[in-house]
Amino acid sequence: MKFDDLFDANGIFLKTPNYILRRIAAEEKPYYEELARAEHPDCPRTSDAPLIWDELMSEDDLLTCSILTQGTGEFCGFCQLQNIFSTTPELGIDLLPSCQHSGIAAEILPLFLSQAKKLLQNEYFYSKIKKNNIPSQKLAEKIGGICMGEKNLLPADFPETLKSIAEKEFPDFFYLEYEFH
Repeated sequence: MKFDDLFDANGIFLKTPNYILRRIAAEEKPYYEELARAEHPDCPRTSDAPLIWDELMSEDDLLTCSILTQGTGEFCGFCQLQNIFSTTPELGIDLLPSCQHSGIAAEILPLFLSQAKKLLQNEYFYSKIKKNNIPSQKLAEKIGGICMGEKNLLPADFPETLKSIAEKEFPDFFYLEYEFH
């Protein structure tokens, strides 16, 4: 399957009763930058958001959909799969702060995964959820995700005695991995 075959003639990947997931559009770049700043307000790499946006717009192994409300077309966020042509694509969703905790992800993700599974013929998908992000962990479990354990981004030779300090100082380095079948 080719990347362009994932969308209909209008660039639509999926419609739910309340939302449309379509191919990202260049005019949504400010939303992406807003989400990057909201997710990592103190991170100097937030300034790299325009570079990462350019990758999103051109990468053929990354399925990124804009989430829009049916009717008004109001932008809510992005839903994506990384490494879509691998055996284990990675699921992610980023919602504007005003759209979080509103049920959008609970409605969209099961249908998004079902559509992706049908089109990509994958057996399962996975997601990395920050260890301190309890609402996302609960959502993953609610929609059928199975926690496969804790992982971290520390070097393999990182001293075990310092991991608890690192976890307090760098919580973004620690996450739980979920599988969705």
